[in-house]
Amino acid sequence: MKNPTDKENNAVDNNSQSADETVIVQARRKKSEDATRFVRPSKVRQDKNRQDKNQQEKTRLKARSESPGNKASVNPLGTAAESSPPQQADKTRFIKPKPSQKTQIKPASTAHPQASNPTLDAAKNTNKTVLKERFILETVLGSGGMGVVYKARDLLKIEAKDRDPYVAIKVLSDEFKAHPEAFIALQRESRKSQSIAHPNIVNVHDFDKDGDTVFMTMEFLDGKPLDKLIRQYKSTGLPHEDVQSILKDICAALIYAHAKNIIHSDFKPGNIFVTSSGASKVFDFGIARAVGKADVYEDDAQDKTVFDASSLGALTPAYASPEMLEGKQPDARDDIYALGCIAYELYTGKHPFNRVHADEAQRQGLKPKRIKDIRKNQWRAIEKSLAFERKSRLRSVGEFWATFNKRYKPGFFLYMLLTLVLVGAAGSIFYYLQPKSETINELAVYNKVRMEFYENQIESLLAKPLFTASWEERVWEIIQDVRKMLKQDEPWLVSTQQIIVNLYVEKIQAEIADNNFSRAEQLINHAMRYSNNKDTIDSQQALLAAAIEKQDALTEQQALKEQEELKQQQELKRQQQAELAKSQAKPKPSKQSAAEQRKRARYSQFQAAYSNVQKELNCQTSLNMRNLSIAVDKLRQLNAPEYRKREPEIVKNVAACINKVGLAFPKRAAEMKKTSLRLFPGNPAIAAIYITPKDACAPSLAGLGAKGTRGICRDEAASFGSGPALVVIPAGNNLQSFAIGKYEVSVAEMNRFCKQSSRCEETSTTSANLPIANISYELSQAYLKWLSDKTQKTYRLPTQDEWLYAARSIDNKLIPNRNCRLDSRGIEKGNALLRASLGFQNSWGLVNHIGNVREWVVSANGN
Repeated sequence: MKNPTDKENNAVDNNSQSADETVIVQARRKKSEDATRFVRPSKVRQDKNRQDKNQQEKTRLKARSESPGNKASVNPLGTAAESSPPQQADKTRFIKPKPSQKTQIKPASTAHPQASNPTLDAAKNTNKTVLKERFILETVLGSGGMGVVYKARDLLKIEAKDRDPYVAIKVLSDEFKAHPEAFIALQRESRKSQSIAHPNIVNVHDFDKDGDTVFMTMEFLDGKPLDKLIRQYKSTGLPHEDVQSILKDICAALIYAHAKNIIHSDFKPGNIFVTSSGASKVFDFGIARAVGKADVYEDDAQDKTVFDASSLGALTPAYASPEMLEGKQPDARDDIYALGCIAYELYTGKHPFNRVHADEAQRQGLKPKRIKDIRKNQWRAIEKSLAFERKSRLRSVGEFWATFNKRYKPGFFLYMLLTLVLVGAAGSIFYYLQPKSETINELAVYNKVRMEFYENQIESLLAKPLFTASWEERVWEIIQDVRKMLKQDEPWLVSTQQIIVNLYVEKIQAEIADNNFSRAEQLINHAMRYSNNKDTIDSQQALLAAAIEKQDALTEQQALKEQEELKQQQELKRQQQAELAKSQAKPKPSKQSAAEQRKRARYSQFQAAYSNVQKELNCQTSLNMRNLSIAVDKLRQLNAPEYRKREPEIVKNVAACINKVGLAFPKRAAEMKKTSLRLFPGNPAIAAIYITPKDACAPSLAGLGAKGTRGICRDEAASFGSGPALVVIPAGNNLQSFAIGKYEVSVAEMNRFCKQSSRCEETSTTSANLPIANISYELSQAYLKWLSDKTQKTYRLPTQDEWLYAARSIDNKLIPNRNCRLDSRGIEKGNALLRASLGFQNSWGLVNHIGNVREWVVSANGN
């Protein structure tokens, strides 16, 4: 709960959507006031049978939450996957192995010295390797049998002011470079890769030499190689939705390459890269073994020679088909064998034949163990890909994906049920078609599971509204499918569409503020798909029209202003020319007149500098202190006595600007005040400025907790950034307005407390995203006190009246859609905890306020 007169400064973090579960609060201006925030720690919830049944699921969730690379894991929706809370996230996205002594290269010399470049000179002075006087090798990204891949800065990109000046450079190792055909092999790889530009294939820029150093430049990617992700999940395999996304991308890459008659021939997890945005990309096309047929661009007979790189150790036997190990002509089905191995590893974390070479596995009669928790068609696609003979494998990657991705249509179960009815006795038809029959209930279960899947997907998407093309497309696809399943007036559908519209409105207004009018218009058109409220859309269109009109007026006004300034400059130039001609006409101007001219010139310069100061003090939402400092220093240099006369007026205007900015942007104003005291040391007028801190949970947010990220508030917290997510509850029922935790307190939040306070042991057997359970009342009170110390706010448990008022929200009723135990007619739910951030929110934004884990409250007598 927060007092409306709170003066303390709390930062609102509108961008972070952590899985942290939360708290209730009230801020305080003075210690004597009850400025309290309420926390929602859970009571004990024990269910031994539930724990046994879900142990395997907990193990998988734990592996995902504790993995250091979780931040960059793939999400099937095309967005970043669920990660650990921000304070525990591994900020190092990918491992960068150190180079071995064999693969370190010395700076190559150049026969053509270029003009001095400060960046290049600095690199040479620090003994960094520079190739072609252009590429500065900085860190090693990876190494293998063929060489080392470096992260490098491209000086040409820096000169062109490119925002992303980095490239990846593959440098051949000494062993591979010693082979007489190595240079030809790398050049051929470069040419092939350049001919197959595709979103899921790493882009190759060029191939070159610098002295004895042979290298190839490629696009630099931010993410993690797939082999490292597989090792990270070696005990459980990757989450199924991640596997689906990765296979979709790498299949698209292979299908495209095979259509151009390019076989990879060294397809393996180490040659697949999962970017931080969730996309998967394939690289090293054709490096292991060149295609026997020449590329369509090659007419030279010398280029048609088949080059077998397996003699150089570039072949990876664990993923090579028997035909590749025998040295036969490359075939698309060789890549399919490797694809089957990779798919098996993704699901299980293990190689299908325990890394036994295919020819030896065939001799021993080995068979891959059936993957139990995937569909039959998925296993069929993987199993047929792993056939030891080409003729027994799937014919193409397209056939693999079609088989793997085959799904029964929603009507399949109903079709099977009706078939059973017709085959059975006529007297049983009525029984099977009764609404309460167990058979029809199976279809209801199917639809329920499907609906829960959509709910989880849409919640993940709306938690991080990216407004990219893929994000908008996926949200629209889900809503269209749900509309086919539900009535248009279903509460969940109506509420979700309203949340989407609210997010669009925020984005539209932000684009209008940035003068991105075309994008705002596009977003308005997209928002129309979700809203039946014509007034909402019309209001945004009106805002856009007004902004365009205002911008046009400003443009016209600016043009007129520039014309007027040009006239003034021309007039001033004419006057100066006239005065110059007049002075030249005099034979010998007196010393006094020359001194007067210099005085007038200095005064004119002073006036121009003073005009610049006044222009900077035309304060709107900020004050450019750097420009102001330059202008003030110029005044002091030109005429110190005159400046001292005018300084009080300047300081007065500066103070007024800081006060004005401080009303809306207190942090910005504080920085302006700090800089102004350096510009005007010890000035009492500046020092006396008081900036009222902005309250994160201001009363203006009351009732907006369900409207999106801007309705959520957080307190600044010493040592870990920001406190838990809170929503502000409007005053009512004889209660003042207060802030309460949007979610239940999570395991991650309690672990952070245990680690920093040493008051308890961290929980390692439960997913960090689940709500904390089985804690004592004393520990909850210690946690509240710790939060209060870190945020300088008073955190406490809510009273029973406060909790009920917040949970019932504006409708004054409890939402029935909650995670409670249910076992009826074969349907079971509520036996496992949901993560604290998952669940239907009420009208004021509280999530999981009913069900899941029971919560602590304080009774009327204080117990």
